[in-house]
Amino acid sequence: MKLFFIIVVSFFSLCFTNYPDNNCVKGGFVSTNYEVKQVESDSPCAIKIINNSSLKYLPRVIRDLSIALKESDLAIGGLLNRKGFVIYLNDVRHKGFEVSASVSTRAESASYHVLLNRYNKQASDKALAATLIHEIMHCVLLDVYRNAIRQDSNALEIVKYLDSILKKRVLASNENFFFLMNSGEDGQHELMYHLLYPAMVSLLTRFAKIHRPAFFHHREPEILMWSGLQKTGQYKKLSSEERKEIETAILREKGLIFNQGD
Repeated sequence: MKLFFIIVVSFFSLCFTNYPDNNCVKGGFVSTNYEVKQVESDSPCAIKIINNSSLKYLPRVIRDLSIALKESDLAIGGLLNRKGFVIYLNDVRHKGFEVSASVSTRAESASYHVLLNRYNKQASDKALAATLIHEIMHCVLLDVYRNAIRQDSNALEIVKYLDSILKKRVLASNENFFFLMNSGEDGQHELMYHLLYPAMVSLLTRFAKIHRPAFFHHREPEILMWSGLQKTGQYKKLSSEERKEIETAILREKGLIFNQGD
């Protein structure tokens, strides 16, 4: 399993472009009325992120998360097709704060739209980074899936390897990569926990060291990276005290509750 975490982290090479906030979101899906720059096929970046969000502190969070990924001495490439894919960051208005972000895509497209709830303007930079890491992992899983159903040989080998890990970690025999991906967001979250959670924690920890202040204790990034994974089977196995600690810490970092005395 450690091998796969290395492969995943080694795939990331991020480029960032800012565009005016003139996008339109309808019914949870992006209406691409804004101008989108064509991404060249020979782009040196495996993943290109185009920031079209109005969140004030997002550009600096993206910058330092990029550094955290690029500082790895691991080789770039090998996880997906060499052309990579594009992630567009856009704003969306929700009535509540329960959903921090979501991913929208089309089966035929090698691009992904991450819709960021405007409630994120209250979030700390660490919480924003955790949200981005979570959504990027959704995009990685979706891109593996997209290429695998197209019978891409590299993607099929990755799926085969992931299934060998899931077979050891998931109780039900039918809960393989395709089954969980076809189970919607909850299934993807199960995949994310079983395959990617340690790598996600590592990325968030490195981000905080670059961005500052760093986390005081190793449990802090572990707790924050549970954000979005609270419906997984493993989370439900935690004690009520552990779940309360996690949920309180997440809400605090998202700016939705405050420490006593603040």
